[in-house]
Amino acid sequence: MQGGVISRIGRTLNRVEEYVLFLMVLQMGISVFVQVIMRYLFQSAITWLDELVHIEVVFLTFFGASLCVKYSAHISVDALKKSVHKEPYRCVMEVLNHLVMAAYVSIVVCFGMKLISAMTTHTHYTPTLRIPKHYLYFVVCVALALIGVRSLLGVYRTLRMARTGPGEEVKP
Repeated sequence: MQGGVISRIGRTLNRVEEYVLFLMVLQMGISVFVQVIMRYLFQSAITWLDELVHIEVVFLTFFGASLCVKYSAHISVDALKKSVHKEPYRCVMEVLNHLVMAAYVSIVVCFGMKLISAMTTHTHYTPTLRIPKHYLYFVVCVALALIGVRSLLGVYRTLRMARTGPGEEVKP
């Protein structure tokens, strides 16, 4: 029962993240195309479009990092992992890796929320779009929280694979 709930959470998270990332990349591509057309054909640019693309690049970086946790695609130092040959110890190291990542992003999100709270008293806006900057920081905190959730799902997946054996693939 519990495995089914966790699997559903993982699948729902996958769909939402991939859909949001797809829409962002699509919108960025269209925006850049429109900017190129405007600059080279009409010798004019849409000023707010550049700012929007810059903001989306930051969002894509953090939401993409969350997806990288799912696929274990983050850059890591494998020397210690590869030096351990016994499976139980390798599993322990993998679980520790995920727990440290979850703890780190929890600390960053906690301090980020304090920063956002302090920023709401003196609101700063983006130059062109006039978006309150604390909204943008909040989205970054949400993306970091997703990295934490992915890390905890990684702990679950690693422990479940250790219990069921390496032959079966366990999806989050």
